[in-house]
Parts: sequence; structure tokens; C-alpha cells
Amino acid sequence: MAARRPFRRGGDEGAALVEAAIVLPVFFMLVFGIMEVGGAIKSYSAANNAVRAGGRMASVAGSTPMADRMILERVAQEAAGLGKGEIQYVIVWNADGPGDAPPSACTSAANGQLGGGPNTSSVGYAGVSSGPPLNTKLGACNVYVWPDRPGGAFDMATGRASRPPEYYFGCTSATEATTKVDCSWPARERKVTISPRRNLSGLPTVRPDYIGVYIRAEHRYLTGILGRTLTITDSGINLIEPDEYGFGA
Repeated sequence: MAARRPFRRGGDEGAALVEAAIVLPVFFMLVFGIMEVGGAIKSYSAANNAVRAGGRMASVAGSTPMADRMILERVAQEAAGLGKGEIQYVIVWNADGPGDAPPSACTSAANGQLGGGPNTSSVGYAGVSSGPPLNTKLGACNVYVWPDRPGGAFDMATGRASRPPEYYFGCTSATEATTKVDCSWPARERKVTISPRRNLSGLPTVRPDYIGVYIRAEHRYLTGILGRTLTITDSGINLIEPDEYGFGA
């Protein structure tokens, strides 16, 4: 006797297809959305770690001639979680205090260079000279455009460029601005002293400079479900207080 085929209503197949057509797009959007958000968080975390590590190195490096090289080397290490070519620029600037932002002259100088490749000469802003008690050039900055591209500032700082780091960093005069990348705010102009920043008579001394490290990156989404790119910016600001400097130096 032939086996009986199970009874099936004629409309079941159509209903299943309709349900799949409704559920699957929502399911894939959820999966891709989780992937994209996770990637964005990873990039933001890498940028955050990079500016914090760079800021700490800036505080320790002080007015050491190769200070920016040391800063960029640390930023490059910590920014490895960002996609290759996502970092548009890094700015090292003389901040006015905690919570400060890079001057518009610095960001304008950086944005004006984005249409080309990494800068191999000094880009930045000389700042505004202030009198007592600061006696500094507020807002002065060095700009490093496309630093993680081949031949960029990260390669210069880590020794992977065509010349040694000393060729690109350690500016001693304005005449070197065509070959060195840190002449807009040379490390030799950074004011260094150590807490509690009082001399032996107990009178306050001039405070050290605040130094800021700023990063701007464009995170690229993979699927486009949340858009094409996400702009990530972050900064870290520290007082320049190297351990090797003596009391009241």
C-alpha cells in the first residue's frame, strides 16, 4: 500500500517566503550593525589610547630636541588598532590648559594639506607670544598629515623612512623647516619646570607649558549600513614635567 503524503495547505509555502522576506533583512541589518558598531568602537578606543600615550610621552620628553619623534613613536604604537590610512593628521600643540582644543590655525593648516600626501616639511602655526606669567607661544603647533601612510611621520619617527629620524626631527632654526617637520613649534621652545613649581624662597615660578596631542581619523565602515565613514577626534593634554629636570628648573 502506497504511503500517504502529509496533508499540506496550499498557502503554507507562500507564507513562509513572505515571513523570510520580512525577517531576513532585519536579521542581516542587526548582524551588520553589530559588526560596524564594534569596528567603530575599536577605532575610537585606539585613537583614545594613542593620544593618552602620546600625551604622557610629551610630558616626559619636555624640551628634548627629539621630543616630537618620541611622541609620534608612541602614538604610532597605540594607534595600531586603526585601519591603515584612517588617521588624517596628528597635532602637537602648546595648549592654554586642560580642556583646550587645537587653535583653528592648526586645524586649518592640517585640512589644507589633506589633498596631498604626508608632509615632509614643517606644517603648523607659530602661536601668539604672551607675557608674564606664562612667557610662552600659546597655540603654537606642529602638524603631521597622513602620518601612517608610507613615508609619513610614523615612518620618520620609527626609522622606517628613507632617512634616519634625526633628519626629520630636532629643529634648531627656521632655516631647517624645509627638511624637518617640527619647526613650527620646536621642542627647544617648550617651557619645562617641575611641580610644585616654587623656588627655594617659596614664591611661585612660571608654570611649565601645557602640551596637547590631537588626532583626527576617518573610520571606514565595511558595509555602508551606517554610512561610509565616521569622523573620530580625540586629544590629551598634560603639563610638561619631565622627571629628569631638577627642582625649580
